[in-house]
Order: sequence, then C-alpha cells, then structure tokens
Amino acid sequence: MFILFTAEENLMNEKEQLIYFFNNGLSLLHVRKPGISENELKVWLSFFEEKYLQKMVLHQHHQCAEVFPVKGIHLKESFRLENRETVVYVEKFRRKNLSVSSAFHELGKLKKEAILFDYAFLSPVFTSVSKKNYQGRNFNVNGRREKLIALGGVRPENIQKIKAMGYKGMAVLGAVWLAEDPVQSFEEIYKTYQNVYT
Repeated sequence: MFILFTAEENLMNEKEQLIYFFNNGLSLLHVRKPGISENELKVWLSFFEEKYLQKMVLHQHHQCAEVFPVKGIHLKESFRLENRETVVYVEKFRRKNLSVSSAFHELGKLKKEAILFDYAFLSPVFTSVSKKNYQGRNFNVNGRREKLIALGGVRPENIQKIKAMGYKGMAVLGAVWLAEDPVQSFEEIYKTYQNVYT
C-alpha cells in the first residue's frame, strides 16, 4: 500500500495537486487536518469528484463518511485509549462497508488491538520529516500477521529497507508536503515504491 497524508493546513493548489497525485498512482489519501471544523471539512470534500472521494480516509469528523462516499475512517491512538467502546465504534463503520485503520507507537500494543483494523500504522519507523525530535525506532515487523504500514521518515532511500523490515506498505507526509516541489517529490517516492513493491 502506498498512502499519502494531506498537509495539516489547507494549501494553495492543494486540490489540483491531489487530483494530479490520484491520476498518477495514488490509491489512498488520509485526510488529516487537525484544526478543521466539520463544516469546513464538508466544503473541502465537496471540491472532489466521487472517484477521488472513494480513495479518501477521514481522520476527523467521521460522521462525514455518512454524507460523502469516502473509503473509510481512521482512529487516532488517543481515541482507542479514551474509549471503551472502540469495538462497537469500529463495527458501526464496518457495517457500512467502510475501512477502519488506526495508529500505534509501540510493538507491544499491536497484538491485542491491531487485529480490529483493516491496516495499522506503526511509527516512527525512521526519524520524522515533519515532527521535530521524533526519533525513528526501526521497528521490525517480519513475521507479524497484522497489515502494518510504515510511517515516519519515509523517503526514497528508505523504501527498500521498509519492505525488508516486513511492512505491507508505507505512508508519506513530510517528505512530500515539506519539499520544495511536492509534485516532484511525490513522483520520486512513488516511482521508488513501485520499483520495490511490485
């Protein structure tokens, strides 16, 4: 799996860039905009045709998945820790044929909880591009049954190692959006991913 996270803030030309990415290989976009209101998210989603919405996963305002034909929802780690009814919540969206993912930061917690999700992010695998002082932990997941996606410090030079460490795919954020040319960076990362994973 090759996953791109949105930039946290709305960017100029964001819609055009994302449509270009979708049309050039991106199969899954995680919409993560922490400060966005529900109404703002609805407006943001309304900019995209259904064929693009079907490749999006929502991190906030999950109820929007009942209005827009998105791929699924994502649960933050803090949501799992603060809610005893996580299983019920997950099943509510599963019954609507939506994917449900989550994030983990410790290998030890995967065994009990990751089985609930269609796939799970484990981070930081390498030192983060977008978060300061977020040191990589080089988690090796060979032999694990969960569908784990590497997050944190994903760059072209790390992709071969990501596969060797047992990940089913990778997710990118800072290496694209903090690049001088996000489109060129996306193309380079995606091309390397294809060469390694296909």
